[in-house]
Amino acid sequence: MTAKEIRDWLGKYFLLSTIIIGGYILLFAGRYTVLLRIDWQTGMDCFQIIIPTLVGQLTIIFRFFATAQTIKDDTIVDIPSWVVKWPPLLLIALLVVTIVAMALGNVAEGQPWSPLQDQFKLIVTFYVTVLNATTVFVISRFFEVPKELNNPDGR
Repeated sequence: MTAKEIRDWLGKYFLLSTIIIGGYILLFAGRYTVLLRIDWQTGMDCFQIIIPTLVGQLTIIFRFFATAQTIKDDTIVDIPSWVVKWPPLLLIALLVVTIVAMALGNVAEGQPWSPLQDQFKLIVTFYVTVLNATTVFVISRFFEVPKELNNPDGR
């Protein structure tokens, strides 16, 4: 992968996932729809767990694109593409599977096998934990802002 491919892929992933997950929770929490049967407080707990992390990653990414780049776009990065792509894709798949299982299990009276609200909150916490553990290095390395921008007077 090139540095540009890594930055483009992760930038798009974090932008889309932040908007979709945040919007989904804000729209459906407390509504007890088929799509998400969690109360308002649990929804806001999930929102407060996941959104600050995703927005923090977005801030680093957008700050990078708004300033000079330190690693050239065409630099070939000696890192397997799965290291960059698999963690976010697997985690979003886990979140989608959880939501689908909740939707299917909560039709009508609800099924005992359906994930509960507290399990949904734990899955969101797990999502954030694994996402941070697997992307913090990649984000910090390939979205690095030049030091002179951090300290313009050279001190």
